[in-house]
Amino acid sequence: MSILAPMGQFSELQAVVARARPIPGHGPLIQALNATLADMDLKLAYSRTGWHRPGGVVDAHGNRVAENLSEWLQRESDGDAMGLLVRYEDSGLLATKLCGITHYFTAKTGSEPCDFVQVEVDELREVTDRSLFDPSNPPDSIEELIDPVVPLKVDPTPLGSASYQLRQAWNIAEAHQCMATSNYADSLLALRFVADWQASSAAGRALCSAFVLRLLDYKDRFGEKRLQATPLSTHVRALPPFPGGTDRGLDLARFLTAFDRAVGYPMAWYFHLVSGAQPALKGVAHAVYEDVSRVYDYLPERDIAVLKSWIADPYMF
Repeated sequence: MSILAPMGQFSELQAVVARARPIPGHGPLIQALNATLADMDLKLAYSRTGWHRPGGVVDAHGNRVAENLSEWLQRESDGDAMGLLVRYEDSGLLATKLCGITHYFTAKTGSEPCDFVQVEVDELREVTDRSLFDPSNPPDSIEELIDPVVPLKVDPTPLGSASYQLRQAWNIAEAHQCMATSNYADSLLALRFVADWQASSAAGRALCSAFVLRLLDYKDRFGEKRLQATPLSTHVRALPPFPGGTDRGLDLARFLTAFDRAVGYPMAWYFHLVSGAQPALKGVAHAVYEDVSRVYDYLPERDIAVLKSWIADPYMF
């Protein structure tokens, strides 16, 4: 498996994912993935919802005109947005969008925090989104037709059934190694997050069961490959009420215990802070540091060391 290129079985995984039909729990998909990656035991770790991207073009009856909105507009217009409007303003054409959920499947491969494989699968459903042309607001460019400032929305009618599409597959150990040897500033936060995990009481919990990594690989303006990683907490259940600004001592210790118990591992409150999942915990971190720097002793020494380092040089995704 490689890191900036897809895994060796990527083409096979693409076909396996495309053949599977979305159902709750994703049982058949998981079985198919594990059959393809015979030495893995992938499990669903997290699902990221609430995103969408442009789809295609359909007529007023839902019949397919084009799969790709941007390509169709460029091909039909030859760069003349107004001419395209004149030709099609009474056609009733609709632009669609793909509503997406990204499912992260992970499998542990070793004892280190980054020893895991992560397979990302998009679950897509196409719906009608807006009228493609708005005669009362003529476009100045093709870009305005692709992404209008004030779209003429229509009811989101589903077009066909949902489908799966493989987004990416990663060997996270290799991703970590790539970031560790690149010395790029955009990798430093992820490296520090992993180092904090390894140094703290959280190290007893598999990182891939508590967080997945949203990875972005790209080339900078000099053509150099870069890799960014942002941790996404897999915890989706309710959390205990946050303490008041004056809570200290036993009350604060009880909150930390309740938070960690709710999430399922020690120091969860700290990693929810630095990952950006719960930025409101910043005040809690300072209060805890004040406590453990004085008379209170409710954190292990290894966790105090991690917190002390953060106080001296705070970071957050």
